[in-house]
Amino acid sequence: MRILQLASRLPYPLTDGGAIGIFKPTEAIAKLGHEITFVTFPDVDPNITNIATKKFSEFCRLELVGRPLPSRTATLLRTMFSGAYPIERRMMPEMFELLEKLLTQNTYDIVHLDASHMGKYGLWIKERFGLPVLLRQHNFETQIYERFAKNAKNPLAAIVAKIHARRLRVEESKFLQGLDCIVAISAEDERLMRELAPRTKFRIVPAGVDTSYFTPQPIELEEDTVLWVGGMDWDPNKDAVEFFAKEIYPLIVERLPHTTFSIVGAGTESLTSLNVQHSGRIRLHGRVKDIRSELAKAKVMICPLRVGGGMRLKLLDFFAAGKAVVSTHIGAEGNVGADGVHLLLRDDPRSFGEAVISLLEDDSLRRSLGENARALAEQTYSWQSIARQFSTIYEEVAASR
Repeated sequence: MRILQLASRLPYPLTDGGAIGIFKPTEAIAKLGHEITFVTFPDVDPNITNIATKKFSEFCRLELVGRPLPSRTATLLRTMFSGAYPIERRMMPEMFELLEKLLTQNTYDIVHLDASHMGKYGLWIKERFGLPVLLRQHNFETQIYERFAKNAKNPLAAIVAKIHARRLRVEESKFLQGLDCIVAISAEDERLMRELAPRTKFRIVPAGVDTSYFTPQPIELEEDTVLWVGGMDWDPNKDAVEFFAKEIYPLIVERLPHTTFSIVGAGTESLTSLNVQHSGRIRLHGRVKDIRSELAKAKVMICPLRVGGGMRLKLLDFFAAGKAVVSTHIGAEGNVGADGVHLLLRDDPRSFGEAVISLLEDDSLRRSLGENARALAEQTYSWQSIARQFSTIYEEVAASR
């Protein structure tokens, strides 16, 4: 099939779940024989854009608008009185011009939107060109903003998030009701979105993982090391790290004084205040070249998210690497891993800390969870399986139109 794919960002480098969740299935779908024209915005860093262009050219046609996305601050100011921030940030005349050109000069069988940020373009394409449009919802954005408003410590941030959550609910309702198929990433997301669009066709395709890249590694474990992976450019990640460092980590250190908390991801090296508070026991690695070495050395992986939606790809990486994981229920949303079998699920600081301690102290439990998690990743979450599911949905949607 000939697919026109619109993404809310240039998914490169592959250092966060959002980028991986777009790049990897697109690559796998193209390997099935589909012709993909991938349209998005350039990165603010020209070097990243150039490298990404070469990577994408290996399996599809990449088309970029003439300039990067506007800054977050500029968009927040522009949407002070109207408009939902994540959607309006993507609304650019240059994108409409590029799409007009592509759709006039080429023939496509289906349009694939990555994230509701691109929903307005989808409605425009459907009305103007009559093509079937599928929306891949990596997150139910309304839910993320509602949760952030509930958990934000800063009163002003809470108010802003609440305002944009209300606006997002209106906008996302239009996309959910007006597009041909919504592909949710989890059953919970589907349930929430179906309440807004009961007549829409929904399908569920989970996130995936490269099980040949992430594998259990025979590296000697560092003594009592707990690892977080995730950049600080996404507010839910920052909230999770601060929540763990301030409310959970002290409980662990009280029992196991030599426990080290390692933090890996873009911007994490800036969290120096947290390290000072904990007398240098927190290791701030920033972005690393190969995350697999850090995974191999750590005893316990954590995902203490309190805000979010969709599905966390980091958990799939941990599972494929055969690691023991402690997560909140929000952190593990969309994942079919079972508490006590594939990971430990805890929400309040005390029980979360106790779960981490139990894994640090119990080699047998830690090994059992890791082995079960690896088996689950192999059986359920390979990118090849994800691509085949999308291919089937494309054919179904195109035929129904």
